[in-house]
Amino acid sequence: MAFFLTFLIEASPYQDQSKITALQAQAEEMGKSNIDSVLLLLEMAENLASPKTLENVQAESEWVKAKTYYALKDYVKSQQYSLTAIQKATNTQNYEVLAKAYNLMGVLEKRNGDLSLAEAHYRKSLENRQMLSDSAGMAKTLQNIANIFRDTGATDSAFIYYQRSIDIKQELKDTVSLGITITNLGVYYSEIGRYEKAIEKYNEANVFHEKTNYQKGIANNFNNIGNCYNNMGFFKLALNFYLKSLVIYRSLEDVKANEASTLHNIGLLYKRLSDLPLALEYFDKSLAIYESLDSEIDKAQVYLSVADVYLLQNSPGEALEYLKLSEEIYKDRNRTRDLAMVHHGYGIAYKQLNEYDKAKAYYQESILRKEELKDSDALGQTYNSLAIANYDTKEYAEALRNYQKAYDIGKELKLPSLIRRSLLGLSEVNQALGRSSKAYDYRLQYEVVKDSLDNVEKASQLAEIREIYESEKKDKQISQLELENEVVNAKSEANAALAQKEAANKLVFIVLAIALFVLVLIFYFYFRQRLVLTKLKINEEKESRNKEVNQLMIQQQTKTLEAMVEGQEQERKRIAKELHDHFGSLMATVKVNLTTVAANKEITPESEQQMQHLAKLVDQACIDIRSLSHSMHVGISEAFGLVPALKDLTNSISQSGKIQVSFHSSNCAEKLDSTIEITAYRVIQELVSNVLKHAKATKLTIQLTCLEDIINIIVEDNGRGFDADFLMKNSQGMGLKSLQERITELHGEFEVDSRPEKGTTVIIDLPISIEQTLLKV
Repeated sequence: MAFFLTFLIEASPYQDQSKITALQAQAEEMGKSNIDSVLLLLEMAENLASPKTLENVQAESEWVKAKTYYALKDYVKSQQYSLTAIQKATNTQNYEVLAKAYNLMGVLEKRNGDLSLAEAHYRKSLENRQMLSDSAGMAKTLQNIANIFRDTGATDSAFIYYQRSIDIKQELKDTVSLGITITNLGVYYSEIGRYEKAIEKYNEANVFHEKTNYQKGIANNFNNIGNCYNNMGFFKLALNFYLKSLVIYRSLEDVKANEASTLHNIGLLYKRLSDLPLALEYFDKSLAIYESLDSEIDKAQVYLSVADVYLLQNSPGEALEYLKLSEEIYKDRNRTRDLAMVHHGYGIAYKQLNEYDKAKAYYQESILRKEELKDSDALGQTYNSLAIANYDTKEYAEALRNYQKAYDIGKELKLPSLIRRSLLGLSEVNQALGRSSKAYDYRLQYEVVKDSLDNVEKASQLAEIREIYESEKKDKQISQLELENEVVNAKSEANAALAQKEAANKLVFIVLAIALFVLVLIFYFYFRQRLVLTKLKINEEKESRNKEVNQLMIQQQTKTLEAMVEGQEQERKRIAKELHDHFGSLMATVKVNLTTVAANKEITPESEQQMQHLAKLVDQACIDIRSLSHSMHVGISEAFGLVPALKDLTNSISQSGKIQVSFHSSNCAEKLDSTIEITAYRVIQELVSNVLKHAKATKLTIQLTCLEDIINIIVEDNGRGFDADFLMKNSQGMGLKSLQERITELHGEFEVDSRPEKGTTVIIDLPISIEQTLLKV
């Protein structure tokens, strides 16, 4: 077979592109099932390419290799081939390969933990998707960027990008992908603590998944809903959804990792419910799957959970074994946050073994790591654990200090459980020191917090009962609707059968009537067609004349409007020059004369003081005239263009030291028409002025993207924000509302996203050709 393939290649070295494409498609479809065959097929494709097309074929082949090695979990080779594909595709301007390879690089960098670099790759992918007008690809890449913003805590930006992705997918009616993006939006709501909104989105996503029978997506969302109920303290509901997702996972292939994750979640739930034997049972099932998948990080997480159970059972020896297994993996992966948790576990284990020196050393190590990570919640728990060890070894001063640190963290973060444990410890230590009055005060505070937590727990239990009732009620309503639909369908089938019989009786009569009607139509249309052709010919001649007239009118209108815009800019320059040349020199002359008069020795000291004051006023007038002249003429140099002007603007603002300004431009290397550059500059200048006047921001980002027919402008700050809807409806000034009207007149798009204390993002799409915009008016 190999000899035959070699002979085929040698016999015809320059086959057409269709055969090359077929070989690459076959290699891509084969994927990870047989890497040797994939590489052979791609080599055949390259051998069939002509010297002129070879580099482009190689770019596509490198992309297939990168994708295949990613499926094989060989991430190093996947990254190598992705970079090669990008290099070759850049040389040949193969935007499709660039879009896919940059997206894969984003996935790989995110997996490596470099979210900033991942975002940069995703944005490169988005640029190439836009070059291809690939709406579906743009929607997926927007979703990936939103995930980066979500992971970095930029929740407002994440929401904007998710919504943009959803809007595109709704327009494309991409049901499967739409459900996935709505799921990601649910994860966003979950991470900011809006669990009810997250559950709503997960259920909404499952409606789309059910339409396409996407069982894995449905199971994932059941698992997500379980996590939300778990965080809300509704443990029975959480367990119910975990079990529902588990049933689906076990019916599918290639979802073992998801099944293991759900088993782990169920184990954690039983641990919270203090059913430790059942928790260990589910942890063992989860661990068995992860070991078969050789998933090290996931194994380490389960090891840590098992160790926690053994610590709760007061079995420190078994706990230490699993803590060491977990520590080895986390050290190898440099997982600092997880190592802090492991060291806390070591501290508890050695305390249970009465080895207090080791316990305190590990607690201190955990505290140092958590302070570096600013993990305040976990830090408070470790301070409490260290205080307990201090109390047991009668180091009462240290115990008081560490309990107080834990209490302060609990108060700052409003964590009642941490506060309660700290108050109890403070009471016990003061009692041991003989400070009965203080011990009593702390005990009273402890009882108040304890009662409050008990009331919250009871309220949570009542809320869970109510939620279970509502959930069962909804299930019954759905079942009733399904039964009613079955009855309606049965009646419809009976009516359809009766209608079919009646239709058969009428069929002969209808056929005869149609035949007669057709004969009449034939004669009618024959004579009418001749009349229509004559009218069409006359109308075509008339439309041709009208088009010529309209074209001349549009051209004249365009020239008039262009002259008006140019005249306005020239008038600004003339006034600026007049201010600088005439009034500037005039004020300088006044200053010289005032100085001469002031030099006259016969002038009294009072007159000399007045003269000096007048000279200062003249200086200030000169400065004001130069400033006004500069502001009217500042902006875009005809020799350099928009991007250098904006860089000068951001540099001048940054030099003040009051606000950090960053400017990014993409695909704006060429100089644009001066009219559109001036318009874009004035728009950005107005937005920046609003930020400096009103936002009280410390960071300002200006982003400029030049596409084929539009300029995309994004101005974002971290200031105090405002109610955007209210301001746009009620503003009577010349601010954002005036700017919106100006952009609308140019057939552009203007969007403001802002909330109080959440910063402001303004997104503008401005047509790149003013002439084309004017022609549409």
